[in-house]
Amino acid sequence: MAQFSHRRTYKRFPFHAPLIIGGESHICEGMLRNLSMDGCSIVCDRELALDSEVRVNLLLPDQTSSLPIELGRITWVQGRECGVKFIRLPLHARLRLNRTLRVALIQFLNARRSQELQERTVSGL
Repeated sequence: MAQFSHRRTYKRFPFHAPLIIGGESHICEGMLRNLSMDGCSIVCDRELALDSEVRVNLLLPDQTSSLPIELGRITWVQGRECGVKFIRLPLHARLRLNRTLRVALIQFLNARRSQELQERTVSGL
């Protein structure tokens, strides 16, 4: 996995969902690895060029249509895995992404709370 010297603005949540990504000279399929409000990491069927501009359509769970990322930039590449920073999302896509990530955050916090309660119960025995 690539090492980063900066802190992320948003928490990334694990997601496994298919996607289609296209650039100036290619269109390929891939799989979403994680997702945040301003980016994601993906694995796709070809290596993408660092700093290239791409368009991404995410096929998120429980949604009937793909979520369009009109413009993204490849920020790191490691083989067929790469990071995409979202540059331009239509308002409806940003609202859908926000709803999806809100659910992921609630699930994350509930899981963390359950784990803390279990640890307290075990340590109290």
